[in-house]
Amino acid sequence: MAEDKERKVLGIISEFANIGAGSAATALSHLLDVDLMNDVTTCEILPLSKVADWLGGGNQIVAGTYTYLCGELKSGILVVLPQDSAVSLLNHLTKAEIDLSSLTELQKSALREVGNICLCWYLIAVSRMIDIDMIPAPPDATVDYLGAVLNVPLATLGAKVDTVIAVHTSFKALDRQFDGYFLMLPEESTLNIILERMGEHCK
Repeated sequence: MAEDKERKVLGIISEFANIGAGSAATALSHLLDVDLMNDVTTCEILPLSKVADWLGGGNQIVAGTYTYLCGELKSGILVVLPQDSAVSLLNHLTKAEIDLSSLTELQKSALREVGNICLCWYLIAVSRMIDIDMIPAPPDATVDYLGAVLNVPLATLGAKVDTVIAVHTSFKALDRQFDGYFLMLPEESTLNIILERMGEHCK
């Protein structure tokens, strides 16, 4: 992608990311019963090989909610919560001490719910931006090393992925803050459609 066009497309992605993050913050505010806003949102188009480093290294423990798209577009979808953010959120939701290595069924359900809220609102924002419905399959959640979590949606998708649309949002309340990462892992034909549709907004 030419440098000027990539810069413009990143601007469009930032626009949808902020819309999605704002909607996710509103939905999470109701779930958590706290006033929450998206404080900082950044985005990148990255080679798959660079994603783990962008997220802070593949050897860290993270919580991930993952799914894939149903329909003509083929993409893995992943919401990643760093360990501290996941523990803080689950502790607030379940009012219990959290050990990510041995989550209860209730805690796993809460993790799926938080991740599902985030991925759905980001997908709605992307859908509106490119005027194509994006319908996710029911999500699941896992806790593992980041490198292993990144591989889960790729295995489910069963397609070769080289490029990732990566969004980082910092959500902030008066007494707490947590980070979330939204990753689209599209196969090449889907990536081309997304970038082409977004590129039309740059003309």
